[in-house]
Amino acid sequence: MNFTKIAVSAGCILALCAGCGANDTSSTKEKASSEKSGVTKEITASVNKMETIISKLNDSAEKGDQKEIEKKGKELNSYWLSFENDIRSDYPFEYTEIEKHLQPIYTEAQKDKPDTVKIKTESESLKASLEDLTEAKKSGKKASDQLAKAADEYKGYVKKQSGQLVKATEAFTSAVKSGDIEKSKTLYAKARVYYERIEPIAESLGDLDPKIDARENDVEEGDKWTGFHKLEKAIWKDQDISGEKATADQLLKDVKELDGSIQSLKLTPEQIVAGAMELLNEAGISKITGEEERYSRIDLVDLMANVEGSEAVYQTVKSALVKDHSDLTEKLDTEFSEFEVLMAKYKTNDQSYTSYDKLSEKQIRELSTKLTTLSETMSKIANVL
Repeated sequence: MNFTKIAVSAGCILALCAGCGANDTSSTKEKASSEKSGVTKEITASVNKMETIISKLNDSAEKGDQKEIEKKGKELNSYWLSFENDIRSDYPFEYTEIEKHLQPIYTEAQKDKPDTVKIKTESESLKASLEDLTEAKKSGKKASDQLAKAADEYKGYVKKQSGQLVKATEAFTSAVKSGDIEKSKTLYAKARVYYERIEPIAESLGDLDPKIDARENDVEEGDKWTGFHKLEKAIWKDQDISGEKATADQLLKDVKELDGSIQSLKLTPEQIVAGAMELLNEAGISKITGEEERYSRIDLVDLMANVEGSEAVYQTVKSALVKDHSDLTEKLDTEFSEFEVLMAKYKTNDQSYTSYDKLSEKQIRELSTKLTTLSETMSKIANVL
């Protein structure tokens, strides 16, 4: 991570922590770590310190104390930065898992209106990751092994998102067929999130993407227009979905076919990184123009989902990069976090964002610049794999 580096040597911090408690050096936990896993007593002491900060952060979240949440979020991040270099090289998988949960905690804690439920949920996962670290053994895995594992992990992510897409699409198409326009609007946005997170995978599976996601002008003359955007037009522009039952049934059928195809899909590290870059490029080039959701104006929902899908790829390959390319991972950690904080300004509730047509040109340019920067940094991963 590279949020606010503190000018304190890791050695000094760890030494201080090791002496914080009278019984620290003789604890059963430290002996087990030192003797069985090779993790030093200093690392164990640092984990204990982080767990203490996490508990205080959760107490602040429980009370809704915004200032204290921000303070403890920064303290947690700063403390991790003081010894993360000792973890990165020898325990890359554990390092990646810790970062995966610590980064969203830090990002959320800096917001004007932090999501305390998210903070507490991620905190529990972070504590579990820290416990795993105390039982870890030094990694002898090569980058190629780590990347193969990353591809498997990402496939798990895609399968989970695809499963959620099926459920969300079932709810959406049921609302359409029942003629409930207002409910259809809400459920449309929810289904779009899951699709946009895994869009490059859908695009790699024949004609499923155009059947599910084509806009009206994407359809060749003589071809039938189907999918999300046909229903989007009926809901928002025509405000009449009485004749769209067949379209709804076809969309659900195509989404289920997509889910079935994903179950047997084989992915390589190169493919998933290329997909992540594609998501960011599409978000920065076409989604940012507002052409994707031209009737519903939920373009920011799609855009954020694209970035989330790209970050999911990054998190799976990160463990293969942290040892020799920590400068790149720190830069990406920062840029993803900064983008999420920027997008939080436009969040209206847990599921939605400001309508695209309400954004000023200046705001659109700011989002575009951030996306371009992210895309350029992500492209560097391909060069070091």
